[in-house]
Amino acid sequence: MNPFCSIPVCDLLPQQPPFRFVDVLEDYTDGAARIRFTPDEGKNLLMEDGCLSAVGLMEHMAQCSAVRSGYVNRFVLNLPVKIGYIGQFRKLRFTRLPKAGETLETTVFLREQVNNISLVDAEVRIGGELIATASLKSALKED
Repeated sequence: MNPFCSIPVCDLLPQQPPFRFVDVLEDYTDGAARIRFTPDEGKNLLMEDGCLSAVGLMEHMAQCSAVRSGYVNRFVLNLPVKIGYIGQFRKLRFTRLPKAGETLETTVFLREQVNNISLVDAEVRIGGELIATASLKSALKED
């Protein structure tokens, strides 16, 4: 069994249903994390006409970045999980929006970390098809 899948995502980020847009941390390596999410019209906000909206997809990417940071804080640095704030989306590109029931596999790659500010690149795939990319800058709340 994958040891990452046994970590409840609620232990890695503060968002709760119906505003949680991540299901499972699939994998973590130094500098990258892979997260899985299946949008459900009956369980998630930001669904429109049977698809996760563009805003919902952006929130999903932001939460994937937060899961990576939460994992690092909790399991690598042995610190509490911190609240994070998205400061900027850049190079945002969608080829299509995910339909309810489609499983997203999103990878976030750490590009730069300076103190509490992170720059990550996100790639969202469905069955190998690249549907969205972005660069995100975020900051963790100081204690």
